[in-house]
Amino acid sequence: MVIHVIEAVSRIGEHAQSGCADLLDAIVENPNSRGGYRHALVVTLEERNGDFSYRGVELEELKDYRMYLYKGKKGNATDATPTCKIAKDIETTFSKKFLKWFETADHSGISREESATLERMKDVIFSNKDKIFEDLKEKRSHLKSTENCIITIGVLKDGDMKYLADYEVFRKVLLKKSCDRFFRKYGGESMGTDALCSVCKEQKEEVYAYAIPWPFHTFDKPGFIAGGFRQSDAWKNTPVCFNCAINLDAGKKYIEENLDFSFYGFRYLLIPKLIIGDDYKVILEILSGMKKELKMSSETRNRLTDDEDEILDMVKDQKDFFSNSLLFYKKDNSAYRILLHIDGILPSRLRRLFDAKEMVEDAFGIYNEMVLSDEKNKKIEMRFDFGVLRRFFPRESGNVTHDKMFLEIVNRIFVGRAVDRHLLISFMMKRIRDDFVHEQPTLMNTLNGFMLLHYLKELNLLKDLEVIDMSGIVLKSEELQALPLEKRVERFFEANRAFFDSDAKKATFLEGVLAQKLLDIQWVDKKARPFYTKLHGLKLNESLIKRLLPEIQNKLEEYEKNYYRKLEEIIAKHFVLSGQRWKETDDELSFYFVLGMNLHSIFDKEEKMEETA
Repeated sequence: MVIHVIEAVSRIGEHAQSGCADLLDAIVENPNSRGGYRHALVVTLEERNGDFSYRGVELEELKDYRMYLYKGKKGNATDATPTCKIAKDIETTFSKKFLKWFETADHSGISREESATLERMKDVIFSNKDKIFEDLKEKRSHLKSTENCIITIGVLKDGDMKYLADYEVFRKVLLKKSCDRFFRKYGGESMGTDALCSVCKEQKEEVYAYAIPWPFHTFDKPGFIAGGFRQSDAWKNTPVCFNCAINLDAGKKYIEENLDFSFYGFRYLLIPKLIIGDDYKVILEILSGMKKELKMSSETRNRLTDDEDEILDMVKDQKDFFSNSLLFYKKDNSAYRILLHIDGILPSRLRRLFDAKEMVEDAFGIYNEMVLSDEKNKKIEMRFDFGVLRRFFPRESGNVTHDKMFLEIVNRIFVGRAVDRHLLISFMMKRIRDDFVHEQPTLMNTLNGFMLLHYLKELNLLKDLEVIDMSGIVLKSEELQALPLEKRVERFFEANRAFFDSDAKKATFLEGVLAQKLLDIQWVDKKARPFYTKLHGLKLNESLIKRLLPEIQNKLEEYEKNYYRKLEEIIAKHFVLSGQRWKETDDELSFYFVLGMNLHSIFDKEEKMEETA
């Protein structure tokens, strides 16, 4: 993760803490943040002349959460302070969280007097633990079984009830516990002294190794540590001071709660970074407003992903005063695993992606009308999003996972790096051949593959493909239907000239059209398609394609239904012009052939003319 993104997370954290009175306010967690913990069981002690005695357990509605100093830890680990949520049952929480906290309390970093205070509290609690447990159960019974609560400590002194936040010793312990997690990990410690913080760029007494909010470094493996193989030197990778560590923590929390979106089996975090100015309040308010608008609107958004809450369509309309980082991740046992980080995406780049989407969808309107508009498929309409790419790079296919390759292509699209056309077509043909050999329709996968190629061409991202401006060239069904076959073919190739830049491609495509017409005739006459086997499972090459033309013609003549002599003339002409040793790969030729099979209805008019001749 580049350092300026870390700085952005820190600034977002500063904004998120803008209402906090002090640093502790930013650390303390609200146990009732999701509305599930509305009560507190307060183990009440009384203090007189520095001595403590047990007074009982009070059940109270949760007050200002900051007074309880709650900072939770997962599993059976003790929390940062004696305040803890009741987990599975009250006995487990009392013994493994509450009592264990006093047993294992770290007294380093506090004064002798404060340490003595903790010891006196511990003695009173343990000498009365059975009574306290019974009192806790009795008070808990006053709540419904569905109501949750916390256990904490209160101290009655001079007639006033004091809570953990009123005791400096607990405040110090909480700060130290919060600090420990920034330098203590993987069974070791890594802290620098009198060093420059990589975030605020100031010299600090202490800087820590593990304050970066998401795990971009693997500190527990050799080779990932600056200056050698010693884990104690891990802080040199990204030294972070305590204040910045707290800001990063708060920024991480804000982003995960407010800017988390889904993406075809993954999640990603949207992290804005200001280019102009330094007031993150403005951009966070803009993004927050977008989220609210999405939730309130019943309108179907213009999306690039499968997430109903996606805000990229709205972000694209902003000016380039900020950029965006997309952090793709998966969670393994609640721990983040970063899969991909796309950095520096400007709103203008997003506009380019959406403009290309709109242009391609306009261009594919003719296929909606002339190929997908029959009764069976009348509700299908071609729309581009990254699901089009995902269908060719699925999570799992044949026990192989394509997640990594999918994300790599997503990355290239967002940042504007070229994509290998031959790689794409080879994966398209794997999916299409699978349909073909299982006698499933190949139409949607073929059209989606063609649409993906068009989208990448519109973004000038296809390798080895001439950049041709095709803006404004949109085929219209009325226009095509008014043309004779030869002109119709020419018009189709002109509208798609970036993809039909050789006579070999044109001949192969048109032969696919002719082959499908033969298959349709066979189905009408025989309720079978015996010529299917001649197509070799769509594993075609130059030799096979040249051999197929006379075979198709002979079959049509045999059935006395060769209505396509004009089409055959056009194919033959392109075969002659294509010469020998075609440059196209076998996968490319196979794709153009099956594309012709699926777009055959665009060239139907000549069939009717010749049939009645």
